[in-house]
Amino acid sequence: MTNSAEFSAHPAWPTLASRSDDKEMFERAREQMLNLIQWPARVANSYVVATEPEDRVALNFRENGTFVTKTFDRDIALQMRLPSLEMQFEERSKPMPHILDPDERSPAEVEAWILVELLHRGIDRDKFSKSLPYGIKNLMSGDAEDYAPRACASGLMQLMAWFRAAASVLSNSGVIVCVPQTLMLVVAPGRGTPTAGFSPGDAEQGEPHFFVGKGQKRRLLTASELANEAQPAAAAAQFIRSANDLRRA
Repeated sequence: MTNSAEFSAHPAWPTLASRSDDKEMFERAREQMLNLIQWPARVANSYVVATEPEDRVALNFRENGTFVTKTFDRDIALQMRLPSLEMQFEERSKPMPHILDPDERSPAEVEAWILVELLHRGIDRDKFSKSLPYGIKNLMSGDAEDYAPRACASGLMQLMAWFRAAASVLSNSGVIVCVPQTLMLVVAPGRGTPTAGFSPGDAEQGEPHFFVGKGQKRRLLTASELANEAQPAAAAAQFIRSANDLRRA
């Protein structure tokens, strides 16, 4: 695993997929991740103590590509890591046995694994709920379809590269968290819509991009634009710093 000093000094900067099949693989990977990351979000929404829903479900992002819930009960948390999308409970930041590999597992099987792990740790599993404080269209459910992260492994590797590169830029501004509803990385938010951060792509802008501002004042710096920069990390960092100017305006 890359240590903090090395990662900060030499952030890996990904290239943008150019072939149509690579783009399709990236989109499939993003969809798999969006589906699976809702399980840590559900655990967090069920057990993390916080007044606001967005505070409960926000996942801490670690530089090795791991997304982790805030702790609950006896310093317990659930992590999901790129590129495998495997899940694992941890106690006092120490990973526990029984890793879940979601490949060829249905949503019902993932839910069953979570319930068993909660039971093993003496946590009231009746408090676990699949409900979320937001809506996402077309989430997989039940036994009708299995998750398939291995089928889009190259896309997940690209996602990990983008998240790590984005975190290296955003980390100068504070603690990085992931918003599971959108997969955005943002500096640990206050209330309302984040004013600066990174998105691996969405319905409106399919490619990865950084953003600053809100509403009609929101500006984007896309992966395509960064590909033309001699120093993309420096260009992205300068773009994020411009969020301070927007807040003062």
